[in-house]
Amino acid sequence: MKAKILVAVALLVALSVAPAASAKLRMWLTVGDGKPRVGQPVTVTLRAERELAYDLKLIAVAPGKSWYDVVGVVTGDSSRAKARIPRDGFGVPVARVAPDSWRAVVTFPRAGKWRLIIPNGAPQGFMIPPPVVRTIVVR
Repeated sequence: MKAKILVAVALLVALSVAPAASAKLRMWLTVGDGKPRVGQPVTVTLRAERELAYDLKLIAVAPGKSWYDVVGVVTGDSSRAKARIPRDGFGVPVARVAPDSWRAVVTFPRAGKWRLIIPNGAPQGFMIPPPVVRTIVVR
């Protein structure tokens, strides 16, 4: 009986401190050409649902590589991540174009299914799962 009460209390505490789904920051990623060729510059636009005091990040993950390892190494936010940058993926410089928008230009060095990832919804660290993942088929 005491065990059931403790479980119920723990559940109530967990639910009361968990953030509401409505508190999540929505983000979007738009790619100028969804099927680019190797070496072709592609414009990418990142948007957040509201003005942010920090910049979003954009990371390109190579075909067949672990997004966690690439994001962890590029951001420096995971001591367990193991990736060979830029072979496994790379950070893409972004420029703020509005309080809630950023623009980037990415060039993919080889063919395959690349993933573009916005890894963060906060000024530091990265989120699991990432808030935005977009697959791009590079020819």
